Amino acid sequence: MATRGKSRVMDQISQLPDPILLHILFFLPAKDAAQTSVLSKTWLKVWNSLPLFTFDFGQNLSLWKLLSTEKEESEQADVRDAFLNIIDGTLVNLRVQKAIIEKFRLFLKLSYLRNVSCIDEWIRLATNNCIKELDVHIKRQYGEDWYSLPGTTFTAKSLIVLRLGGFKLDFPLIVDHMKLTKLRELSLTDVLLEEQTILEICSACPAVEDLHLIRCEGVKDLLISDLPRLIKLTIHQSNEITWEYRSIRIQAVNLQSLEYRGCNSELQFDVTTFKLLKELSITFELITDLDVENLVSELPLLEKLELNLCFKLVTLKFSSCMLRQLTFRSGKSLKEIVIDAPNLIRFEYGAHKLPDIFSMTTSSLQECYLKLMPSDHLSTSWFQKLKGYLSRFKQLNLLVLFIDSTTNTFIVEELNGTLSWPLSVVKHVKIKKVMESLNFVTLLDGLLWTCHPETLSIDRTWEHNEDFVQFLREKLMQREIATACCDSRRIKCWRHYLKEIEVESSTRQYGNPSSSSRVSTVCFKLTW
Repeated sequence: MATRGKSRVMDQISQLPDPILLHILFFLPAKDAAQTSVLSKTWLKVWNSLPLFTFDFGQNLSLWKLLSTEKEESEQADVRDAFLNIIDGTLVNLRVQKAIIEKFRLFLKLSYLRNVSCIDEWIRLATNNCIKELDVHIKRQYGEDWYSLPGTTFTAKSLIVLRLGGFKLDFPLIVDHMKLTKLRELSLTDVLLEEQTILEICSACPAVEDLHLIRCEGVKDLLISDLPRLIKLTIHQSNEITWEYRSIRIQAVNLQSLEYRGCNSELQFDVTTFKLLKELSITFELITDLDVENLVSELPLLEKLELNLCFKLVTLKFSSCMLRQLTFRSGKSLKEIVIDAPNLIRFEYGAHKLPDIFSMTTSSLQECYLKLMPSDHLSTSWFQKLKGYLSRFKQLNLLVLFIDSTTNTFIVEELNGTLSWPLSVVKHVKIKKVMESLNFVTLLDGLLWTCHPETLSIDRTWEHNEDFVQFLREKLMQREIATACCDSRRIKCWRHYLKEIEVESSTRQYGNPSSSSRVSTVCFKLTW
């Protein structure tokens, strides 16, 4: 009888006008409001009529630039107040009506706030609604006190993505031991918290598949457990030695992707226990040749391997039938690369020098990227070695040169009868840096003797690059072939083969959304 009575009451409520039903939704908690959509077609229609909002206060680059520009103190205060008023004004609707929030994203410096409690209010307004993605990052100045995140942030059961940065997460954090059963991605960046807070969060978010712990301070012994669905894990240790993890324990039997950036201490967990791992990225100075060889042999499903700043590595030598992508980036060059990977599709190598020994058995390679940072004298033999190395690839997508060398020569007579044609396997050449003291003429001659790329692009970030850009404009655009230019040579210089050239300029932003950093690039499109 009681159930029938409740049903009759709900039927009567369902007959009320839609504006009144919307008003009822406004006073219900977000979870209960969402559940009304299954009561009847009327309630579903009312739920679907709720406004759908996306609040993104992290991509307004012009506003960030205005905020970062030096001004009088009073002017800075006016700009900050205007920014905060924009946020308040944009969120005003949430004070008077229920809504579905696809995304709430905020990047803010703590020093901009007159009263830090406004962060609590903004988060409360967002989480009191049916919110799917919450992304809030607060940037602290050095020496500023930590701001404690309100525990109410973790009461929004509709959350699918939660990204937090710059906060202090006090224990206990989760209100009434709630479970965020829909949460799939959790990211904590530059936060201060205790070990028990991480355990509490893991316990409250059992469905998390993607977990990021970036420079988390306050944790000495890191334990990640109670996440049976965890597929992707990212751990970046803090650069501060005082916040280095003493131990790391990871219980994740289904882990498929791991990114680890460590410090100078020992690797505190055994990667080979993750037998389902397909992607592995390691930034760790102390990893050895044997460690890498064991990793590849002990991870039978590994398809993607990335090694960064591994200064103890001397040799990369292994065999893998599953590996499809391999990346090595380091300030120290390898002596030897001997790899048998028949299914390798993508290879990237970045170091100061080319390896002395290079052997790669692969029949599937489609993308190849090479970044060199030479600092020694660039001689004719250097270009010969580069050309010999490039000739081993069917196609090189990109050759990047970051040239710290201060002297260079390229003398054709020193080629010792080398008559091979310039390589056409290199699609794009990008020069990130050149030194003012270099001989631009011989640098260009050496490059274009080595290969005939489709594009040659120069970043204008470095001061002396602009001189090189102007040089290229003159030499490439206004090239003239002298009467007796290459009469005595069977292989003519690049001027004989360059048919057409186009010049394009572009600018792109890099860094985080609050950064106004931009890099300008000049691209010479070459037709041979």
